[in-house]
Amino acid sequence: MKNRGITFAASTTAIAILALPQAASAGLIYDSTILAPAQGFGTAPRALTLQATGQGTTESGGLAVGSAGEIVFGSVIADASVYQGNGVSNLPGTDSMPSSLADNAKYGIPTVGSLGITSADQIAVLFNAAEPGGDSINLLDVTLKFYTSGGLFLGAIDGNQNFLDSNPGNGVAGFTFVVDQAQQAQVNTWLLSSGSGTMLALEASLGNFAGGPETFLIYNLGAVNPVPEPGTLALLGLGLIGVRLSRRRKV
Repeated sequence: MKNRGITFAASTTAIAILALPQAASAGLIYDSTILAPAQGFGTAPRALTLQATGQGTTESGGLAVGSAGEIVFGSVIADASVYQGNGVSNLPGTDSMPSSLADNAKYGIPTVGSLGITSADQIAVLFNAAEPGGDSINLLDVTLKFYTSGGLFLGAIDGNQNFLDSNPGNGVAGFTFVVDQAQQAQVNTWLLSSGSGTMLALEASLGNFAGGPETFLIYNLGAVNPVPEPGTLALLGLGLIGVRLSRRRKV
C-alpha cells in the first residue's frame, strides 16, 4: 500500500446524528444478490474500521484525504455535502476508531486506479459485521467520498440498511453496497474530473451493535467472481446430471 503522511483530526464538538427521513434515492444501495468471496477480514485491507468503546449507543467515524494525499482520521462531512444525502450526519473524532490509527490493514484511502475502477458501476463497498451469533445491526449511514490526489473534495454519496441478521452465510464475506443507477452519472463526472488518481474515503455510523469490530472494504465488482446463489447451484447440479445421463444413453 502506498505510504502516505498521517494527520489526526483535531477534537471538535460532536455533531448529533440526525435521524431524519430517508431520502427518496440512496446513492449506495445494498444488493443482496452479490455474494462476494475472498474478501473477509485479513484477506484484503480495510478502508474503515469502527468499534465503539464504553456504553455508547452509536459507533461513528470516518476518514478524509489531506492536501498531500494523506489520511485524515476522524474527519467527516455534513449530510448537506452529500449528493442527495440520506439525512444522517456522522460524528467526528476517533473514539470509535480502534488503534492503530495508520495506513494499514484497518484503514485506507485507495485510488480508483489502484482498484482498477473506471466507472461508477464497478464501485462496491463491502460491509462486514462482527456481531455475536450473527445478531442484527443497524447501518445508520455509510458515506463514500471522492477526492483529488491533492485532497480537493469532489463529492459524496451515501446509503443505509438495517440488517436483521449480520451473518452473510457460510463462505461469503459481508454485505455489498453498489452505486444506484440513478446516481451513476453524477459519480462518473467525479471520476472523469480526477481520473485514475481519484481517492476514495469512507465514513459510517452504526447502531444496535454488541460486538465488533465492524469493517468496510472498497472493491471492484469486476475483479471479484460472485458466489452463485444456492438456487443457481442447484440448477447447475441438475443440468450436469442431465448431461451425464444423456451421455450414458448414447454409449
